[in-house]
Amino acid sequence: MNTNYEPIILDNIRQGILLLDDKLKFLFINQEAEEILGKSSRALKKNNALKDIDKEIVKLIKGVKKNHKTKFVSEIITRNSLGKENITSIYLKPIFDYKLKTPVLNFILVQFTNLEGMSFLNKKTKFEDEEKLMSQLFYGLAHEIKNPLAGIKGAAQIAKSIENDNKTSHECLDIIEKETTRLHNLVDTFKHLQPHSENNYKVIKINKVIDEAITVLSKTDTKKYIKVFFNYEDDSSKVLCDEGLLRIIIQNIIQNSYDSIKNEGEISITIRSKKDFKLSNKDLIQIEIKDTGKGISKKNLKMIFQPFYTTKKNGQGIGLFLSQKIANKFGGFIEAESTLKKGSKFIIYLPDN
Repeated sequence: MNTNYEPIILDNIRQGILLLDDKLKFLFINQEAEEILGKSSRALKKNNALKDIDKEIVKLIKGVKKNHKTKFVSEIITRNSLGKENITSIYLKPIFDYKLKTPVLNFILVQFTNLEGMSFLNKKTKFEDEEKLMSQLFYGLAHEIKNPLAGIKGAAQIAKSIENDNKTSHECLDIIEKETTRLHNLVDTFKHLQPHSENNYKVIKINKVIDEAITVLSKTDTKKYIKVFFNYEDDSSKVLCDEGLLRIIIQNIIQNSYDSIKNEGEISITIRSKKDFKLSNKDLIQIEIKDTGKGISKKNLKMIFQPFYTTKKNGQGIGLFLSQKIANKFGGFIEAESTLKKGSKFIIYLPDN
């Protein structure tokens, strides 16, 4: 059997291969390159239009044609024709005909490596390391702070019970009691950061938790007119976790979306199953919560998962920090995107059970 194996190999390697001639016409595009560019080989060859691919890639190709030099970009974010962003490395090599005295450019070879899977792994590892450190720190602090708080509150209550006509001292004691209660509740929040054994985790249907969160939060502020859309591929998406902790993540993020909308707007929640990448050796579940609220500035967006950072008037800066740390416990993480005056999008990544 006389079989040409080259097309089989080129179409099945996990790197995108693109070959152009000296006029920048498409000669060959393998399947991985089609996926990254969002265009079929047939369409690219038929149109022969560089405008059909990402402008950053076009710029690199034209630069190699002009300079006749190999170019490597270790990481670049490109957008394919369908609008999907890809994180890739790109290697571009000019191929010359050396038969003449002066070498002539014949082809340009473009090689893409999809870095999205590597990006997921790096983020997951980073968040896991942070989670261990922060959990130990805050759980330890919570234990040390609660005892003196109880003493302060008890002393204030005893002092209030003693007959005293001084109005100012009663007001001060009321403030002490109120603030110690508030701090006690805040410190109580950190109990969610204590180590949890996976032996106590159960397989939880995500749809059920989201439905319940929507029901609860839709009744908290009846003055606003907010439409909530919940979309999912099927109702079988499950994750191994603590249901109460998962509920905290979902409620915190949906609550933030409600708070960001002034009078009326929309919140869309979408669950997708992604098999391209793995979390904890399992397929990926992606929960996207998107709103049409006021949005978050680029400066604030970098800080939102840090403890005690908040832009809300009466906020404590704990909600998103806690949600991120809980997601880390489940082997996942949370990302956020936002545009001022247009809205925000939070994406929760969890391992599919």
